[in-house]
Amino acid sequence: MLGAGCSVPDAMCDVRWAFYRVAIYSAAVSLTSGVTRVTVLILVLAVEFALLEVGMRAVGGSEAAPAFQKIFMQDPLVGHRLQPNALTVYSTVEFSTPLAINPQGVRDDRSLGAKRPGQRRIVVLGDSLVLSVQVPLQEAFTSVLERDLAEAAPEIDWQVVNAGVQGYGPVDDWLFYRHVVDALDPDLVLIVAFVANDATEAFDKASWLVDDRPPVVGAGEAAVTATRRIVRASMVLQNLRLRWDQVKAAATDPGAERPLASYLAEPSVEVSQGLELTREAFGRIASRASARGAGTALVLMPARFQLDDADYGRLNSGVTAAGHVLLRHAATDRFRTALTPLGLPMLDLLPVLQAQDHPADLFFQRNIHLTPRGHAVVGHALRDFVLARFNASQAPAR
Repeated sequence: MLGAGCSVPDAMCDVRWAFYRVAIYSAAVSLTSGVTRVTVLILVLAVEFALLEVGMRAVGGSEAAPAFQKIFMQDPLVGHRLQPNALTVYSTVEFSTPLAINPQGVRDDRSLGAKRPGQRRIVVLGDSLVLSVQVPLQEAFTSVLERDLAEAAPEIDWQVVNAGVQGYGPVDDWLFYRHVVDALDPDLVLIVAFVANDATEAFDKASWLVDDRPPVVGAGEAAVTATRRIVRASMVLQNLRLRWDQVKAAATDPGAERPLASYLAEPSVEVSQGLELTREAFGRIASRASARGAGTALVLMPARFQLDDADYGRLNSGVTAAGHVLLRHAATDRFRTALTPLGLPMLDLLPVLQAQDHPADLFFQRNIHLTPRGHAVVGHALRDFVLARFNASQAPAR
């Protein structure tokens, strides 16, 4: 079968692929001319590719779907980010979500102009766990937080902005804040660090942090970019790329895939250096925000397996079989230690989520993202954390 990227039930994938292979084989053996065999084979493969593409687009359910990819754009100062004014509906077997990107390029139904007198604007930076395409905007924890703040301190005009972007890490957060979010004039910047992979993602973009921008695109890079655009335009090629990445990761170090690197008893250089780069990137955000009179606070988001015992058991078995030791909460501990020197307020969501009944239900089972219930829990937890930052009952809005 096609594998994890297949957008239809596995049994259907197996039957379809078996049918295609029989058709290709029959066509090949029934023809005597070598040139004709090659031509027919190419035509059959082209038809197969087209049928797969049409089928996957019809079924959807993948980040490779054009409906999802259309909300992104390339920015020479930031890298990828959300396309201003983009509209789409993203559907999978678990959810169907309308997505609207506002003129400023963040997920919000409102155009964010200058703040009203007395208004307090909070911007939340992060990756897909903040963007939260799995739920409608009004169910995302950023919206829950805004409603909770309005109820707790109704004398203040609160505005919470969801500035999460799929695929972001700490370096992306910095560049996005510098070139996009800073112009929104926030009073408080909340940076949500996903402890599972933010360290390795920061390591991958160390040169971006040094140069304070993405790499300049030359002739070679332009060809790579063009190829990537072709791949992104095709669900078949996107799924093949995802599967190839999985195969490479498994071949490099079976049982210890990269998202688990921050949890290993003996962390790699990528993790240790990535934590240092994360601290540097977040420190730059805090420094720039402070220069504008804004505060910055950190939020540590755990991975699903830190709350889901069955998930942890499966992952631990694979890691142990590969000769590694998986420490269930090591990434959270390492991020807390690495970021403490910044002197910024920090909320660790792990104890908050662990205290809930049936904490495994706070995340979708087919992906690592929060369910509506998970968003509600996070939003409520952030309310008191944010109010403490503002001392809302005393401090006037700026």
